[in-house]
Amino acid sequence: MKPLLNDLLLWCLSAPGRLDPSKGLWLWGDIGSGKTTMLHVILRFCRIVRPADAEGNPYGFRISNAIEVCSGYQRKGYDGIQTYIDSRRQAFDELGSETIPTGYYGNTENVFQYILQRRYDRRHTSFTHVTTNLSVDQIAEVYGARIYDRCKEMFNFVPMRGATFRKK
Repeated sequence: MKPLLNDLLLWCLSAPGRLDPSKGLWLWGDIGSGKTTMLHVILRFCRIVRPADAEGNPYGFRISNAIEVCSGYQRKGYDGIQTYIDSRRQAFDELGSETIPTGYYGNTENVFQYILQRRYDRRHTSFTHVTTNLSVDQIAEVYGARIYDRCKEMFNFVPMRGATFRKK
């Protein structure tokens, strides 16, 4: 894990390294490999080392579970997910665990295909992070080839492979 931690540390510091600091993080890997925990560590560390914005607010991003995001669509349609599209910095935890398609009064939507497309359109003014058990190759299967191609521009793909850290 030392090379992975070094890469993420350099990314947090916006220092030269293997990860592009202008792109978000797509943490993917095996169940229980620490992706969500790592995302929380990155958030806390970035609050310390990254400069505050023009209004003096510390660096940060909201972490939202993919199932909860889709629940917002089920309750309110597109209005229920607009905040995730508009958020300047947003992280989605457990991408791929959501129901696809998600329904709203007879309409169905691949909610994250839609959200990722809209966030791609705003990629120069917004930042997105993801944790998922989906491999990089599965992105196209689940969200389509167009989204996969755009994800390559938006994200650093960071593998977190290995046995679960959870106790049995």
